[in-house]
Parts: sequence; C-alpha cells; structure tokens
Amino acid sequence: MFILPFFKNPDQVKSWTIHEWERLFQLARAGRLMGTIAFFLREKELMDYVPEKGKWMLESAQVKAERGRRQSLWEAECLRRAIFGKDLSEKIRGNQIPLVLLKGAAYQIADLPWGRGRISVDVDVLTPISALPHVEAALTVAGWIPQKKSEYDEHFYRDWMHEIPPMVHLDRKTTLDLHHTILPRTGRLTVNADFLFQEIVRIQDNLYVLSPRDMLLHCAVHLFQDGELDNSARDLIDLGTMFQYFSEKDHDFWEQLLERAQLLNLTRPLCHAVIFCRELLGTRFPDSFLREIQKFQGGIITRNLMKFLVPLAIEPEISGEETRRAALARFLLYVRSHFLRMPLRILIPHLWAKYRQRRKERRKKAQQQEI
Repeated sequence: MFILPFFKNPDQVKSWTIHEWERLFQLARAGRLMGTIAFFLREKELMDYVPEKGKWMLESAQVKAERGRRQSLWEAECLRRAIFGKDLSEKIRGNQIPLVLLKGAAYQIADLPWGRGRISVDVDVLTPISALPHVEAALTVAGWIPQKKSEYDEHFYRDWMHEIPPMVHLDRKTTLDLHHTILPRTGRLTVNADFLFQEIVRIQDNLYVLSPRDMLLHCAVHLFQDGELDNSARDLIDLGTMFQYFSEKDHDFWEQLLERAQLLNLTRPLCHAVIFCRELLGTRFPDSFLREIQKFQGGIITRNLMKFLVPLAIEPEISGEETRRAALARFLLYVRSHFLRMPLRILIPHLWAKYRQRRKERRKKAQQQEI
C-alpha cells in the first residue's frame, strides 16, 4: 500500500527520495488522484518538499482539474436550462421538479473541499420517479440521447435499477446518469427517495444537492454497495474528508448521522465507511459514536472478510503490476455487489442473459472482421 498511507501520514514526504515521489505520481494517475494530491499538499504546506519536476506535474493536474470543474458546472447549467428553460411547457416548469446533483458535480457546484482537484467523467442527477418521463423528454429535446442498449438492458435498468439507461449528449459527448433513487429496487438494501428529497439543499435556481448527512451516506453506498472499484481510493478519501468537514460544521452531526442512517436503512454501509476511514486513513471519531456504530457491524464472517478484501482492493495499481491477491479481492467484492443488488431468483437469469448477450456480440464482431 502506498497512496492511502500517504493521506494518513503526509509528513512522511519530508524524507522521501525521488523514487518515492515518482511512485506516488504513478499511482495517483492510476487512481485519478493527481489533482486531489496537488490541493492536499498545498493545504498541508508540503509543496516545498516536492521535486521541481513534480511541482510542474501537480500544477498541470490543477489546471486540468479546474478545466474539468468548469465543464462540470457548465453541464449542470445545461441541465437546468434543458429542464426549466423558457421554451419548455408550463407543465414541466409548473411542477417544480427538484433536480439534485450527485457525486462529483454536487461537490463542485457546492464548492466542497473534496471537490477541488477532482475530475468527473460524467454527471449524476437525482429526480423523483414521477418526474422521470418529463425530465427524460426534456433532455432528449436538448440533445441527450440514450446509449444504445438491448431490449433486455432497457428492462434491466427501467424495472430493476435505481436509474434509467445512461444518456450521452450528441455534441459534447458527455454522459448523464439520471437516478430516481440511490440503490436498486431489487437490492437487499433499498432507500425511500422521498426521505432524500425532504432534506435537499438549494444551491441555485432549480439545482440542489443532497443534505450533508445524505451526501456522506450516498458516498458510502457508492463505495461499499455498487462494486465499482475503479476510483475506490478516491471515494474513501472523500469519505474521510466528509466526516471531518461536516462534523466541524455541526456539533450534532454524529448523532444525527446515525439516526439518518437508520431511517434510510444504510447503517451497514456507514459502518464500513467508519471502519475503513479509521483503519486506512486514520480518521478520528467520537468514542460514543464508535460504540453505537459497532451494533451494526454484522456477523463476524462478513466483518472479517471485508477487513481482508477491502484494503487489498481499494489501493490503486498500475496497469501490468496488478497482484493476484488484489485482483481476487476486487472480483469477490464485485460478486458481493451483485448479491446485494439482486436476489438469486433474479441474479441467476440476469447473469445467464448477459452471458448470452456478450456471446452474441462476440460472434457478430468476429463475422464483421471476416468480411
């Protein structure tokens, strides 16, 4: 491990060699963390210890991150205009549809510390399920079209998942994920989205973000339930910063966070977030909060398995240097995420359908190559 220990104890860089700095930058690129590290080193007043060439690389990463931030904010503005623009029907504008930005776009539009230096690949938005037809129609008129999906994929997204199929803008090629809740409807854990909308925070006209508690819980859900581990180190670092930042802003944050997790049925992802932020990042928590959260750790087998797998899977690795242990850990966590998303009666037919679909696509591709 290298990246997470750096964030846990940044003062170690004072005695680093050039080779250790090179390793940090290589892994940071792999984990999409260069911009984050640039801001982190400046915040900790450690830039004087960075080699000259490294400073140029960090400055470049900051410029790239700023360009990505402006693009993300522009996409949010385009969404707002698409849904609430003057050319749309009174029916849509009169409904007062809440458009809630999620993840990277939310962090950046709200100017939160963990959004600085971050490069977001796509834009994630939450809107009520009752508003989906109106919102999807308005976005289509504005140039966002669904990615090509099979009939089965359409059924998978629209009947079982927490979002509709991804949409891509015809001109800008940006991807939009339109959610109506934050967990699949078929999952072992589900969230009543009405509770989320009750506490959304207005940022500007018709654009909102989740409340601090819900924002943190959604990040924990994304990391420990979704099974997407490409940027998992970044997500854990975000969580560690959120715990510290929100608790400093609100003295009642810890008690309210646990109450909120219980209401939303998200105590297990929160428990994982606490365990691994504490273990891997050194995040501090009140003793009273730790005593309460221990009640939701789950069985000893699950607890020990996660403690073994997550540290192996979460650390970024350079292409070609992946270890078998880390690859196995990521695979097992990916399998776990599928069991959490669907019961076996749905999961087994789903895996069979996806296998047949991929086999058909490979045959079609092979035939095209022969021609």
